[in-house]
Amino acid sequence: MNKPSHFVYRNARYGFTLRFPTWWRTYAVIDRRRQNSETENELHFRFRYKGKVYDDALAILVFRMTRQEWNREGYGDSPLVFLAEHGGRVFAYMTPEELPEAFYDPKTNDYDYKRYGAAIRLLKRMVNQDAPRIAGSIRFLPQANTARTVPYRAKCVCSARTGARGKQRCRNGKRRPASHRY
Repeated sequence: MNKPSHFVYRNARYGFTLRFPTWWRTYAVIDRRRQNSETENELHFRFRYKGKVYDDALAILVFRMTRQEWNREGYGDSPLVFLAEHGGRVFAYMTPEELPEAFYDPKTNDYDYKRYGAAIRLLKRMVNQDAPRIAGSIRFLPQANTARTVPYRAKCVCSARTGARGKQRCRNGKRRPASHRY
């Protein structure tokens, strides 16, 4: 039996799913803290390597605005990538533009590829290859058609007891209408 190559992340609050490569379970953790005051919600999939959590590999951001407002505000020229407009919100994603500062070696003024080479290669793959595919896999769940329940309104409220000769009577003493018989 083949192991699945992907797993599905479901967000119940906004009703969307994302498909992740299975190996991301080992190297990513979710941080839901909002870091930008302009967003309504944020999901940060942070890079984890050998027990230490570094910066984001992928961030999904939710804005309460329309696509027109998104363009008018100038987000189209930002590092954010538009994903979808759904339910009066704009969904976008962002990947880091640089490697985490923890990988930097101040002695050489460069990244420490000798010490962090495997982590750097892994993170580069996550950011450059996987993140755009994951973001592109966003799907919105169909809205459930839940009709509001309306209570049945009877002309009178009847007790479960029957009156004289087995005829059902309402609390007001009148016979129950034929339409109310079961």
